[in-house]
Amino acid sequence: MFYDLTILSLLPNTLGAVLPILPKTYASFSSTGKTIGCFGCEFGVLNRFAFLTAYDSVEKIAEERARLMQAEDPYGIAPYLGGVQSTAFKPLFFMNDAIEAGSFGPFYEFRTYTIAPGGLAETADAWSKIVERRNAMSKLLMVMGSIEEGPQRMVHIWPYNSIEDRVKARGQASKEGIWPPPGGSAKLTALQSELFVATGFSDLK
Repeated sequence: MFYDLTILSLLPNTLGAVLPILPKTYASFSSTGKTIGCFGCEFGVLNRFAFLTAYDSVEKIAEERARLMQAEDPYGIAPYLGGVQSTAFKPLFFMNDAIEAGSFGPFYEFRTYTIAPGGLAETADAWSKIVERRNAMSKLLMVMGSIEEGPQRMVHIWPYNSIEDRVKARGQASKEGIWPPPGGSAKLTALQSELFVATGFSDLK
């Protein structure tokens, strides 16, 4: 399984106009994959929505992107759209390919790490040794590496019932010395964290 993470950035002061349209955007988001989540940014760069879509193959991702290139208004929000960023990912070797469906949020933390050239394998190996213990403290939805040209990125997604649950889990992991994973930061060159909230029509909630 492969995943596309697309971020739609809205122009300022257009959120009210876009919100009623987004359920339709979500329902028809991809012609070759299954969109499983839509999340609005709560802490980070605002007026942005993340769409997470699952694909059976990289060929289907390429087919969908070709369709988007030909479409005049593929998301149905062209007058309000300020930017689009799409990245394709593959789950790291120690993760199940399929993202588990369910209600785990409503808060979803998206952490994006940029990896030094050739450093993903070393990073993944370090994570594999400790992620089971960290997952016992709070659920890890997915961790995956980009398969695009350019600097490689790793995204890990953590759902939480509340901000307090996040603070508690991260504090416990730090106290026990398992997070960040020992040796797992050696090849990281940049780190970013954003907190999203699942929309009411998202499959992942």
